[in-house]
Amino acid sequence: MGMLDDIRIVDFTHVYFGPYSTMIMADMGADVIKIEPPWGEMTRLSPPHFGGVSSTFHYLDRNKKSVALNLKDPKALEIVKELIKQSDVVIENFKRGTMDKLGLGYKDVKKLNPRIIYASLSGFGLDGPYADRPSFAPIAGSYCGWYRLTGDILDPKGPPIRPAEWHGDLDPGLFAVIGVLGALRHRDKTGEGQLVDVSQLDVMMAQTGVAITGYTLSGKLPWERQADRLPGPQTFGMFKAKDGYVYVAADPQMHQKLMAAMGVDDLGEGSEVLDGWVKDRTVDEIVEALKDAAPVAPVQNIDKAVEDPQVKYRGTMIEVEHSKAGKIRMPGFPLKMEKTPGVIKMPAPLLGEHTAQVLKELLGYGDEKIEELRKSGTIVMA
Repeated sequence: MGMLDDIRIVDFTHVYFGPYSTMIMADMGADVIKIEPPWGEMTRLSPPHFGGVSSTFHYLDRNKKSVALNLKDPKALEIVKELIKQSDVVIENFKRGTMDKLGLGYKDVKKLNPRIIYASLSGFGLDGPYADRPSFAPIAGSYCGWYRLTGDILDPKGPPIRPAEWHGDLDPGLFAVIGVLGALRHRDKTGEGQLVDVSQLDVMMAQTGVAITGYTLSGKLPWERQADRLPGPQTFGMFKAKDGYVYVAADPQMHQKLMAAMGVDDLGEGSEVLDGWVKDRTVDEIVEALKDAAPVAPVQNIDKAVEDPQVKYRGTMIEVEHSKAGKIRMPGFPLKMEKTPGVIKMPAPLLGEHTAQVLKELLGYGDEKIEELRKSGTIVMA
């Protein structure tokens, strides 16, 4: 039994932001119907291709059904509206105004299904001076200060740095899931649907909240507050070993255990003592020596991460079989839940793989009508 196996989602999302949200809910058991244009969602097309689509699509769009429609055709819009009447959630991250032009904005959809949860995902939200601007992940990361803060770690006078992975998409995607789940819970209690407005900038401001609150209280940026620290050992950060890097995260209360593990009597001022101790040892030697004294880890690339003993033991990586790409390894649903585990039931779909199935099973269309729609270009089937 899945957590959301009684929930149906009509998914109009693309790229990372929205598909990450719907992937999570699909892993939780929701029936996610991905509405794609006749040529396919844009992330399918990003090279390099594996079995005809990108690695990004293979990951973010697993567990979903693909229904390919030409939304410029009124018959396709009628199909979508009939699906929405039988669904619980609509989620979209089009440019502002696109859904309204299609007659699929929140006010329109609410008339079709008053209980609908309508999640609108965008760069800047549904109002404000930036509301109509297009956006991708790095735009929110730039506006909120994250990229500047990352550069400040190395050199406050140097350039800003973009962190790895697109957190300006992924973090708002997680909050979209939180919002939808909260709205579903409210509907359970009241019967009411609602609009969920998810802004990348709002979320990234929240994710930078510790640094921002420190600034509003002190009037100083994080690097300026760091410079005000009392002198003493610096035992929190990355250190260069003989064959790579380790991250040591030893707070002051751990210093006695750290010194014992290192076999030293004094950690000195700054990082000189720890730097010197680390540089003469291998990564494995350091991790083995310090693992019971303080948090410590090898700084791994993903080729090592996927083979890590803890990752293997926990079953963090899964394998799915795709009809075109073959076996694909990827991270699975990360939470271990006793009663309602996340399940990866199927790989990312072929374009239009489920068009006929959805039309038959949910809308009652017959083979003859489906074939007419295919010939007219209203629908695409795999």
